[in-house]
Amino acid sequence: MPYSVHQLIEGHAKPLTVSPSDSAQKALELMKEHAYSQLPVVDGSGRSLGMVTSDLILQALEYFGVTIDALKVSNAIDTKVHKFRSEDNLFDLLDDLRDHYAALIVDGDGRLTGIVTNYDTAEYFRRRAEDTMLVEDIETTVKDHILAAFADASGETDQTALASAIDEVTDSRKSTQKRFENALRRYLELSGYGGVELDADWVEQAFSHLDSKRPPKMFDDLTFAEYASLLLHRSRWPDYGRLFGLDSKAVQKLLDEVRQTRNILAHFRGEISPKQRDQLRFCAGWLAQHPPVIPVTQMVYDAARLSEEAHVVKEARVPYAASGSSDTRVVPADEELAPDDSRYAPLALWLQSQPISHDRVTLTFEQIEGIINSTLPASARQHRSWWANDSVGHVQSQQWLEVGWRVSYINMTEGRITFARIKEREKAYIDFYSALLSMLHQRATPFSLKAASPDGHSWITVAWVPEDGLLAGPLSFSFSRNQRFRVELYIDTGEQKRNKQIFDHLDAHKDEIESALGDSLSWERLTDKRASRIALYMAGSITDDQEELAHLRRWAVDSMIAFYTAIKEHLSEAVRSTQVRSVN
Repeated sequence: MPYSVHQLIEGHAKPLTVSPSDSAQKALELMKEHAYSQLPVVDGSGRSLGMVTSDLILQALEYFGVTIDALKVSNAIDTKVHKFRSEDNLFDLLDDLRDHYAALIVDGDGRLTGIVTNYDTAEYFRRRAEDTMLVEDIETTVKDHILAAFADASGETDQTALASAIDEVTDSRKSTQKRFENALRRYLELSGYGGVELDADWVEQAFSHLDSKRPPKMFDDLTFAEYASLLLHRSRWPDYGRLFGLDSKAVQKLLDEVRQTRNILAHFRGEISPKQRDQLRFCAGWLAQHPPVIPVTQMVYDAARLSEEAHVVKEARVPYAASGSSDTRVVPADEELAPDDSRYAPLALWLQSQPISHDRVTLTFEQIEGIINSTLPASARQHRSWWANDSVGHVQSQQWLEVGWRVSYINMTEGRITFARIKEREKAYIDFYSALLSMLHQRATPFSLKAASPDGHSWITVAWVPEDGLLAGPLSFSFSRNQRFRVELYIDTGEQKRNKQIFDHLDAHKDEIESALGDSLSWERLTDKRASRIALYMAGSITDDQEELAHLRRWAVDSMIAFYTAIKEHLSEAVRSTQVRSVN
């Protein structure tokens, strides 16, 4: 079985016990001294009799009406405590601990060999979780080293060179063909033709019948051993040899032993040894002291950005430009966060609001805490794996991945994280909005389309409205968080008070507008923000398949036309009303 009770008590000191004849006062004093709430009770031969607890002693004092010095342990024993052998299944013991405070571990003669409490089990799995996180830290750092090694001057991964190296370290064809040749030679020897020279072309043709072509492996699908091979790849090792100051064989030895420990943990082969645990800590620490080398141009760019953006980060606000004219660019990314939103959602919104010219941003831990208005967990400062771009297991990374950003560089020593745009996502936005604009231009719209060109952002503005007076704000399409796409009127005149007046005027006619539209709208006053929003949502993400995206575009075009048709007159009235009010 993968886990046994022995793993919980291995290395533990002999349990502290009392005998039935000991005084209850002695038992309580021992509990207080060692911060225990119970003690095993054994007879003269060391056989388990049960457990004495502080609660049972207090109950006995009350029910017997005696003083503490007159009470013996034998009068306060819980004999219903379950007993287990060291080879028993750990999960049977865990089931028992759901209803009991402790379990006793005995040998074949019933002699006490250990005691297990809920604290012991929590500590055991906490230690295993730490082991796993150390392995993740090591693997994440190795992957970062590889990506840095195969990066060009701009910091982008040279996918062609990386794919070629991956093919090389994962291709077992050569070794298999060599074994095939040896098998042919042995066959010829047994047939009496041992001196015959093999024709290379014929061997290749014969081997082709056995060789099954497999699709190339993706970087994220490699094994730990393959990552290690890439790190030690002949084309990149000279640079890393200088960085590490070690021979490649020394690094290979360390990583190979880490791989073996990783396999024990990953395949539930039991508990790792203290030496293996120390080795994991050593390797993680050693790699942390030798962070990946990133291109100089990227480092200079990010360092320059830090001081420039510090005030924006400190305020944890998205900067908006006044939108008094159609030439002014507005970033319709403000959202009110719901109570059940992730604590890291503000970071996603902040990243989403960055100008498209900023491919990378570097933030310190303190700046990130300013954005999310919360303290990062200790693991974020201690483990590189916390920052891994995991779209499944990590809630925090789901936030930045969803808005088209990824962590590209981690400096745990200096406490800085570099986020980079996902270039494939930018292209997807450009393709999606290009097709959507083409559809929109083929329709008769109740608004004049502005000259818009998709730039890779998750949103696009198609018109400024109304057209019969001062502008209230843009009509936009936008992919938002939580796998949703919206058609919106983003109310932003540049003045918060006026924005809210326009919104409130429209909200007062909510029933009329929704009745004309034939659908319910999302009314987002965004009280603490400068702008306000009225929107229509549909489930959808830029990562959907092409058929779903085509359906989303059709819905978006139809909805935008119907939405503005329903709200147009009320919006013009709201703008005129607030203009008169401001004049007065």
